[in-house]
Amino acid sequence: MSDPQTRPLVVLGEVRTCLVPDSAALSQGVVQDLLALVPGRRVVSRSRPVALASSPSTAVGVDCRLATASGTTLRAVGTAAAKAVVVGGRVLQSSVHTGVVRSFSTRRQAWSHYLGRAGVTEVLTRVSDGDRVGADLVEAVMLSGVPPPETLDLGSISEHLLRRVRMNAALDQRVPFVAETTRLRWAARVVPDAQPSLRFLLDDEARRCAIVTVGDERELAVVPRFCEDLALHDWLLTVVGAEIERADLLTHNGSESVKIVATMLEHVVHLWLPGAHSPAALRGVWRQLESDPGFSRQWESRIYQLRDRLSVATLSALYQADLSRTNW
Repeated sequence: MSDPQTRPLVVLGEVRTCLVPDSAALSQGVVQDLLALVPGRRVVSRSRPVALASSPSTAVGVDCRLATASGTTLRAVGTAAAKAVVVGGRVLQSSVHTGVVRSFSTRRQAWSHYLGRAGVTEVLTRVSDGDRVGADLVEAVMLSGVPPPETLDLGSISEHLLRRVRMNAALDQRVPFVAETTRLRWAARVVPDAQPSLRFLLDDEARRCAIVTVGDERELAVVPRFCEDLALHDWLLTVVGAEIERADLLTHNGSESVKIVATMLEHVVHLWLPGAHSPAALRGVWRQLESDPGFSRQWESRIYQLRDRLSVATLSALYQADLSRTNW
């Protein structure tokens, strides 16, 4: 266990998830080119159980206050680590995080000092009770809405990166369906020897919040990947649910409703693999999500709806065709 003086008070992050703006799933080669955001550094990828590729992380400098639930003023300087992720050639994510630590000095250092610690933000304000400040920062993440002015805004960094990738000339900007971008704000902190746990809340149709508690810094280091996996599966649930609702409004137009169902089955259903890309140390947290709110139960219910609709539409079309031949 590290010295509490150097242990991160909290790790803060945000993940934005959207549909890749292209008419077809991207090939591995296109994904590699799309995510080559840092010259000379390679894109990390794996092909099983579903393709996943991550760009190299870039360091984004920050010098601002930190949002606190109590209103305490905390000035921080450092960098946020930002990267883009593509899953199954179909889903794009921008992921940003920074670990908040105490500074050994109340004076701001040269930028070279902070750039040498990518993804670390130092609190210049003197901190006497690290646990209390960490809890204060976590509770601030739970507050919905736009971060207060002049405070750390990881969402704007995430949005900037997402737009940069989405506007790449290799993408044809023709999507098979319209899907909303979701935002997952998260915070993680260490409670020594605690079992990993999660608080997951829906702020509204597009914004989510997650608080992760882990027992040591080894687990803390892999929370960003867990949150990317969580954001992906929440997005899949959100998108499929929205498309089913849209199909419900098109009962007067059977062909259009069937097209919606077929599109979902073709483009996103195969991406549902909860925990498959989560770090082993945090994979057990998925059991909490399966219990409450019941991610897989919700997903299976939606998929049954899609397949039942397709079956009914097929039977109806066969009946109409048979009826037409009989009348002839």
